[in-house]
Amino acid sequence: MTAGGDFIPTGEPNEFEEPSYPKLFGLSLTPTVSGILLALLGLGAAIWLWMTIVQPTIQRNQELRTDVATKEQQLIDQEETQRQIQEARTRLAEAQQLQSDVLGLFATQRSLDTLLLDVNERVQSANAGIQDPARRANLSRFDLNTTESGIVSDGSYGSTVNGRLRRQVYDVEIEGTFPQVVSIVRSIERLQPLLVVSDLTSQLDTESQRLVLDTQGRVASGQPESRITAAFQLAALVPVDQPATQPTEQTGETEATEETGETEEAEPAE
Repeated sequence: MTAGGDFIPTGEPNEFEEPSYPKLFGLSLTPTVSGILLALLGLGAAIWLWMTIVQPTIQRNQELRTDVATKEQQLIDQEETQRQIQEARTRLAEAQQLQSDVLGLFATQRSLDTLLLDVNERVQSANAGIQDPARRANLSRFDLNTTESGIVSDGSYGSTVNGRLRRQVYDVEIEGTFPQVVSIVRSIERLQPLLVVSDLTSQLDTESQRLVLDTQGRVASGQPESRITAAFQLAALVPVDQPATQPTEQTGETEATEETGETEEAEPAE
């Protein structure tokens, strides 16, 4: 048998040879094995990147967010604190102003020093336009009552002021007609210092209770007005942090003596 020039190998045909793969640690790096190794390497790299870069960054961001929230809350708290401080300052200023206004109502050393002059001025104001000494009102007594004076502790003005106020009490007597006495007492109550009028009593002057008859035995017009003597206690209240004044009774007695002397000198002329 002849062949047409073609080479026909002799012998049995060989099987396909297996490809040669690199080996690592005795392990052939086949495509499957290489894929698994690459996947494991990528997973490891991802875990490493997560643990070394991503996770610390997330934690840092979380810390920054927490810090920002804390700072914002601190700012809010500071604003609230500043608002509360401002409100407290406003209330304090209002309380101080109220305290100043209240203290301004009480007597002071200066007002006590001039109290006798102020009271006598009110008496003289009631005598405006009256020339007849017998019809003029008269401050006959203005004496310091040392027994009644002192620190308030009897609760007469409320228990809250016990030990905080000093009371200086004066025994006062005013002679005049009823309208004059009422006008004088009301004007004394309107004085700037806080004064308390108590134990007011009045006594009718019997000498002024007389009827004047004309030549025909009838009641003549222009009858003399009835005069009364009003006695009362005048208490001046002073805060205990102010020094007490000790006005001399001689001043009141001198003033009353001068007025009495003027009256006595004018009566014979009548």
